[in-house]
Amino acid sequence: MIAMRNFFSAILLALTLTVWGQYIPNHQVDDHSDFYLDLSSGIDNHSGLLGIGFQLPLSSQVGMRAGFGFGSWGGKLSIGMKYQRYQKKGWGYGLGYSHCPGIEDIHLEFTDQNGNVNEAHLEYLQVGTLNFTINRNWTIKDHLMFFIESGYAVPIGGEEFYRVKGSYQPNASEKALLQVLRPGGLIFAVGLLVGL
Repeated sequence: MIAMRNFFSAILLALTLTVWGQYIPNHQVDDHSDFYLDLSSGIDNHSGLLGIGFQLPLSSQVGMRAGFGFGSWGGKLSIGMKYQRYQKKGWGYGLGYSHCPGIEDIHLEFTDQNGNVNEAHLEYLQVGTLNFTINRNWTIKDHLMFFIESGYAVPIGGEEFYRVKGSYQPNASEKALLQVLRPGGLIFAVGLLVGL
């Protein structure tokens, strides 16, 4: 009787180990969509503060990226490459170029130390940035990923990025504010990739 119980226990243990061997706790679908809609927003984001992007996977790990939208410098157009594992949780890296055509006619109000309001009549000139990014992806469900992206946008286009059109000349602190508004610097964005 004891031998029979040991025999059944051994068979039950062998079946349990066989079934458990098929379990993969971090299993994720290898299948990826042929096209992704990129809904994201952020500082120096590839599609601006408000815009839309697209990703076209060339393989399970490499894809092309494009975006357009609006940010602090007006319109924005971007193109680049991404290295990331589509449909898998993990890290990704990107390299891209963004172009902002500028704003031809903009009026800004600056308040000085005495509380006086001065109006500056400016033209935002076209500028570009070379974008280096790193992102972290989480798969929410099949063909839907959440991501956080960070990096640095290197300004391209020279020192002159705006032109004064009126009589008021911005002071040093106002020039510093314009430098902050100009595309370039730290990148931080959050978004969703929706597979279509």
